[in-house]
Amino acid sequence: MSERNKLHIAVTFLFTLISCVGLFVIADITSAQTLNSAIKEQVGSLIKSIQNEVNAYNYSNFATIRIASTLPIIKDPNVSIKEKAEQLFGVKDADSNLIGLNITDLQGNSYLVEGPMYNFSERAYFKNAIQGKETIFGPIFNKVTNLPTIFYGAPLYDDEGTLINTFFLAAHGKTLTEICSHNVIGTDATTIIIRRSTGLVIADINSENILNANIFDDAADSGSKDLQDITTNIALGQSGFSIIKMPNTEKQVVGYAPIENTDWSVIVMANYSDFTNKTAGHRHLIMIIFSAIMLLLSFIVPAIISKKDDLQQ
Repeated sequence: MSERNKLHIAVTFLFTLISCVGLFVIADITSAQTLNSAIKEQVGSLIKSIQNEVNAYNYSNFATIRIASTLPIIKDPNVSIKEKAEQLFGVKDADSNLIGLNITDLQGNSYLVEGPMYNFSERAYFKNAIQGKETIFGPIFNKVTNLPTIFYGAPLYDDEGTLINTFFLAAHGKTLTEICSHNVIGTDATTIIIRRSTGLVIADINSENILNANIFDDAADSGSKDLQDITTNIALGQSGFSIIKMPNTEKQVVGYAPIENTDWSVIVMANYSDFTNKTAGHRHLIMIIFSAIMLLLSFIVPAIISKKDDLQQ
């Protein structure tokens, strides 16, 4: 074999090698981008499911208030606030998610079951309702039940459109955690709902975190600028998706979005490996095939050129 043909073989082999490596790198990058897009879509779908369930829960509680507001005795100006409240005490028995439904006068006065008069004028749900606004407040720990409780406030108008009373409905905050518990992704994923104004966790499968953990504080303590940027976006009520590297941990997938008509946002976090492990087998197979092709070419290309050289001689 001439020196020229040896050089030809070397150049051809090198070109083939570079071309194959280049194609493999491009395929690998494209595969990673496709995987990330699929993860984003999967996380987004999960967040949408949680949003829909929470919205439905909130809507159903306001619907209970609207139904109660149609009762003739509730709008009757000749019926005392105590009698109206007593008519509403039994509403909670119709729905296990309810703690109670009550009505106040315009000064915020009302009655609890078999109890004295209470004044609710300093409560946020009353302050908004008296201004004609429907409002959602909480969850907070209910002093009566010692459980996380969401309060729904709403105004009550007479047939002429004059504000005559306000309603407030107390519902179990645990329902938010139940929604999170069956909307999960990955093996060690975290699905939580937080209050945007404070960063306080209001729904989490880990009950110890509820109304105790604060993701804004956690982000500040983490030393991760990426996580701090994410919590800034959450506080602003934005939606987003990121793949970040936390200090001393593996890469994390983070998705978040606000829940309409509330001060709440849902956050989903999962290990990136929960998704890549599912495709690792395919990537290994590609590597094996690629190596086999390269090994095959290392024999075929020189053989073809050598054969051509022999024929020319």
